[in-house]
Amino acid sequence: MSAGLGDHDALTAARFSITIDGHEIASFSELSGITTEVEPVDYLSSNDKEVVFKKLPGKAKPPTVVLRRGKTGGMELWAWHQSVLAGNITTARRSCSLVMYSFDGKPVARYYLFNAWPSKLEIGALKAGATEVLMETTTLVCESIQRVSA
Repeated sequence: MSAGLGDHDALTAARFSITIDGHEIASFSELSGITTEVEPVDYLSSNDKEVVFKKLPGKAKPPTVVLRRGKTGGMELWAWHQSVLAGNITTARRSCSLVMYSFDGKPVARYYLFNAWPSKLEIGALKAGATEVLMETTTLVCESIQRVSA
């Protein structure tokens, strides 16, 4: 944990990165979200006196992470996504770390994504001659996600 940040203080981040095998393959300016979800299922039980309707945890959906950045010349994410499109499961599913960095460059949170793969790459619209930054959105799907440390 960085100095001065208590257990109950809200996190802020200036940058996000994806690291595989100790090598940062991409840096992002925006984390659109980390989603983990368990679908509720209906459960009905009865006895001689009453009928009870409950919602219980059902099937877990695969966690997703959505990140955005200004488009760069780096090819690592594109190559990773291409291995997914080609059906190369052994190279497509990679465990990686999502690291959140503070404004002074220190890690403030780290998540471990087990068997992650980029399910979607989206490059935003841009007109010729425009002065805006071309944005790239990456959606990662994984088998599980774990908050590891700062």
